[in-house]
This record gives sequence, structure tokens and C-alpha cells, in this order.
Amino acid sequence: MPVPWSAGAGRSPPRPPECRRRSTTEGGASIGPAFYQAVLAYLHRLGPRAVRLARCVALLDEATTPLLLSRLSGIDTELSKRYLRLFTGLGVLEGARLRHAGVRQAVLGEMPHGEATQQRYRAARLLNEGGAPPQAVAMHLLGVGPLHDGWVLPVLQEAAAHAMEDGDVPQGIRYLELACECSLDEGQRLSAKSLYAFGQWQLRPAESAPHFRALKGPILEGKLTGTDALWVAEGMLFHLDFDEAVEVVDHVNSGEADMSTALHSTRMLMAAEVPGLLERLEHPLPATTAPATSHSELRARHALALILENGADKYAIALADQVFQGSQNWPTSKLSGLPKALLALCYADQLDTAAAWYDLLAAEVERHDAPGWWAQIESVGALLALRRGRLADAVRQAETAHARLSGPRWNVSSALALTVLVEAHTAMGNHQTAAKYLETSEPPPALFLTRAGLHYLYARGRHHLATGNTYLALSDFQECGTLMRRWNIDTPSLAPWRLGEAEVWLRLGDQKQAARLVEKQLANPDAGLTRSRGMTLHALALVQATAKQPPILRDAFRLLEAAGARYEAARVLADLSRAYQQLGDKQARPTARRAWRLAKSCQAESLCQALLPTSIPQNMDTKPSEGSCGADRAGQDSFGTLSESERRVATLAAQGYANREIAERLFITVSTVEQHLTRVYRKMGIRNREQLLQRAHAVSYESV
Repeated sequence: MPVPWSAGAGRSPPRPPECRRRSTTEGGASIGPAFYQAVLAYLHRLGPRAVRLARCVALLDEATTPLLLSRLSGIDTELSKRYLRLFTGLGVLEGARLRHAGVRQAVLGEMPHGEATQQRYRAARLLNEGGAPPQAVAMHLLGVGPLHDGWVLPVLQEAAAHAMEDGDVPQGIRYLELACECSLDEGQRLSAKSLYAFGQWQLRPAESAPHFRALKGPILEGKLTGTDALWVAEGMLFHLDFDEAVEVVDHVNSGEADMSTALHSTRMLMAAEVPGLLERLEHPLPATTAPATSHSELRARHALALILENGADKYAIALADQVFQGSQNWPTSKLSGLPKALLALCYADQLDTAAAWYDLLAAEVERHDAPGWWAQIESVGALLALRRGRLADAVRQAETAHARLSGPRWNVSSALALTVLVEAHTAMGNHQTAAKYLETSEPPPALFLTRAGLHYLYARGRHHLATGNTYLALSDFQECGTLMRRWNIDTPSLAPWRLGEAEVWLRLGDQKQAARLVEKQLANPDAGLTRSRGMTLHALALVQATAKQPPILRDAFRLLEAAGARYEAARVLADLSRAYQQLGDKQARPTARRAWRLAKSCQAESLCQALLPTSIPQNMDTKPSEGSCGADRAGQDSFGTLSESERRVATLAAQGYANREIAERLFITVSTVEQHLTRVYRKMGIRNREQLLQRAHAVSYESV
């Protein structure tokens, strides 16, 4: 029987040249295929037991202990320790594991398949008996294939749960695939399949619908029950499979088991995501409370539902904040509540707080291989960016979320991302791009049972209004309002449909109808909704006489500025500058300059153009059109007499730039700027920049 050289009388076999070089070479320069082959050859020279022990070390890897190694290899513990010392001296062992991945792969690669399978099974069984973590056991089971031992399935399911918790969703799915093949009990297999469907949603959300639909039959047959069945129903809700979801929820709700907490969680989800579906249930779902000790997902759902119903509810805001506590190393299981908690803060007009949490999430979520959760968080981040006036960021984030969430069918999250794209592009003046998103595919009727459907109607209404389709806009805003009132979530922070409809009536010349809508909005409680209150005051000012507008607009601007809603604040300043201009107030020019710069920072080019057009039509009809203002036409005519260079200087001067700033932007001298301005004043029949700004506004507002 061969004996390791280190066990002999002080002798050891000569090391291969490659191994000798490795012991003296710094940085591992000599490590490579030749080294791996030399190690294998050396092991075989030591004898079969050395080879067997090395293979067991390679199999066990980090789980290696002398006792476990002895049991797996069948070699005496003392003899195993001697071999380990020899391997350490050879330079391939560090502690009790092979120090080079290449050596480990080479040792495992030469194992006969049958031996490898048998040893992996024995290793898994020994590790499980020794209380090893389920992931360490499951790694070996993957290399064995389907087994029907009673201990295998629980280990695989627990390992899958840990893998997903740690953010390694693909590995968790591999464990679940094997678990589905290992079970002889149909209930256990179906439970594994429900978790597998959930894992597929995290990895490929747009393609996961068939996995949920396949489990409807077993649920109705009573083979899949409890929270597993409700998870499946919630997956169906995501994919707008509402008929199937209602059947499943009603079936679980009619069961004898006490499922009140889980059913309440589903009720909160439906109230927040698919409020139009609650009335279709055969029996009402139980309503309980969400204590601070409950799961973060339930607290987030409860907070979102409360804010949609009550506005900036202080308890709901505190509940949403609790979800984010412990902001380091969030497990994947907690990610499910984060998008809803972010939405709750967004709808409570806590934009800065929500944005701060989103920034933390953006850095944290990268360590999780869970595209489904990340895309949902990104879509909410896009909505936050939109409401904060960061239109380009909103487009970028919504495009990312839409690409990850979109598939052959609509779902609630991809619909939200699409509405952000439509509304952001409309605000930026990219009307053709917004129209392309709306024309991509017809939304299914089921969408208009969801909260995302309300966003869709409002965004489409904004697009129609911006492109002159006033009656289509009116229809969208009114339909949005009808649904919000029916579902008892009539909060302007979700979709300010009354303000949109009032804007339509103003375009149509019916100021009384517009005023009635604004007054109705003012009568609704909006305590704490800073952004929404500012938008309502903006609308209120526009239905007043011009002389009454400035103080209301200033109040609206202060609220919107405090809320961080830059785009809405820019719109208020634009109307404030127009009011000042009509009243002959000298604050018109600095207000217009401030509005333009704020709009420019939002990349709201259409608003910039409305404030101060970058190009003035050269060929203007000198005959005033019927109903037009003579001063406006005179402004257009006088701009039309300017040369191209004079128009560029005049435009920048009207925007508030100093002569030196104009010179730097146009790459001309200050003297040339002054000469151009002198000719501009003479041709336009004006004396100073104040009058130039008034003429620029006259042209701007007639062109809108």
C-alpha cells in the first residue's frame, strides 16, 4: 500500500520543476496549464489515496474539514492530515482548500463522471447531516441531478430562498428547477413552482406571465394553497390577467384557513395598483392594520393605499419612511416594498425625501441580480424626476425601465414607465416622440382598471392639449376624473385632472367652467400636498382678472419652489412675467429671464420658445389679422425688419444677458453688440431693453 513520502523516514519525492518555480516566483507568474498538469502528475505519483483525497478537497472546497474529508474519502483522519501537510508544502493548498481555481478545476475535470456524481451526492448528504448551510449542500446537488430523498427538496427550497435573498436570482432559479424535478409530492412541487414563477418575474418580468397562469388550475383544485396561491394571483395582477387573478383571490378568500393578514396584504396591493378590480371580487377582502413590526412589503402597500385615499397622511408617510430604515445591505426580499414606499412619498409630494432614498437605492440595488425589482424602482425614479422638473433624467430612467419591463403584453409597471415618457417628452416639446410612444400599441381595456391607467389618461391628455387636440384632451381628463372619483382616490398628487380640464376650457374660451373646476379643486383638502397646492394656485390665477394674478402666482411659485417642482415653477414664472408685462410692471423682464433659465435647466424647450422665441419669422403679413392685437402685430413686423445678426443680439438681450455676455456667446466684441442694439431700437421704434422685452413677449404669446 503506497504511503505518502512525508510519512516516511524524512524523505519526500522531488518536486516537478514547475512546482519548484511556483514556490519561488512572486505574483504567480508561472501559474498556468503546465503548472496544473504538473500538479496532477505529482498527485498520481503519490498514489491513488492522494488523488482521491485531492478530489475530495476540490469537491468540498471551502467546506473542507479534516473530519469531513476523512469521511468522504474513506481515509484515516491522521493520514488525511499528513497528505494535507504535503499538499501545503507543495504550494497548492492554503488552509484546507486548494488555493488556485485552475488546480481545483483540473483535479475535478479528470474525475470519471460516475465517481464525481457519487461523491457529490455523498458530500451533499454529509454536509446536510453536519448542519452545513443549505447553499453549500445545494451546490453539490446541482451536480447530481434529480433525487427523491426526503431531505433534498427542503434543502433546495431553502437554498433558493437564501440565494434570492442575497441577490443571486439566477442561482436561486437553478435550485428551484432542480427542486421541481426532485419532488414526488405534488403539493411540494407546486409550492416550488410558485416560487420559481416569482424568481422568473425577478429575472425576466415581461416574460413571466405563463408561469403564473399555469398555476391557476392547481390553485382552484386545492393543490396549491395559502400565501403561495396569493403570490401567483399577484403575479397575474402584474400582467393584467384580471379574470384569472379574481378567481384565485376569491378561492383563497373562501377557504377555511385563517389567511386574514395575507389577504389584507393583497387587498392593499389591489387598492394601490388595481383599484378598479376590488368591486369585482365576490367577497370583500379583510381589512386589518399594518403594525410597525409587520413585513416591509405590507407596510409599503398600506402607506401607498392610505396616501392615495387621504393625501399626505402623516401616519402613512411615517409608515413609508419605516420601510427604508436600515438603509445598508437591503436583502432582495425587502426590495419588493421599496418601489411602493417610494411611490407613497412621491404621491405625498415629499419629492426631496423620495429622491434622497432613490439615490441610495440606485447604488444599493446594483449588487442584486434582480432586474424586475430594479426596473420597478427605476420607473418610480423616472416619475420622481419628472415631478422635480428633471425632464431629461426622467426620459433616460423611463426608457431603461420600459425596455426591461416591456414584452409581448402590457403590464402595470411598463405602462407607468410609458406614461412618464409621454409626459416628459410633451413637456420638452418633443411631440412627435410622445406620439410615437402612444401609437406603439393600443392599451388593453384592463389597463383602465389600474392606477397606471390613470397616469396614462392624464399623460395622453397633456399631449393632446399641447398639440391642439383640445376635445380629445377634454375626454381624457374627464375619464381620468370619473375613475378617480369612483375608486375614492381623487387626489391631485396622483393626477390633477381638474386642472387639466380647466386648462382645456380656458383654451376653448369658457372661463366660467374653468373657474368652477379650480374652485372645486380648492375645496378638496390637500394639506401637506405642497406641489399640488402650488399647481392649483397657478390654475386659480389664470381664471382671475390680470390685475389679481401676480400675488396668487407668487404664492404658487413659492410653494412649487419649496416642493422642488422646477418645471411647474417655470410655468408659473412664465405666466407671472406675462401678467407683469400686460400691467406695465417693470418686473416683467427679470421675471421672464428667471423663467427662461429655469425652463432651460429643465430642458423644457417648448416653454423656452413660448417665453422668448429663438427665431422670429422674417416674412410677416403686414396686414393685422382680425382679432389680433395691433401691438403684437407691430412687434412681429418690427422683428421682421431686423437682420439675422440683429435678431440674435435682440433675442439674447431680451433674455436678460448683459452686453459682455452676449458678446461672449456670439463671439463678437462688446462694441459690435452695442451697435446692433442701437439699430434694433431704431428699427423697432423703442428706447430700451424693457420695451424690447415687451415686444418679445408680444410675439411669443401670439405664436403659442
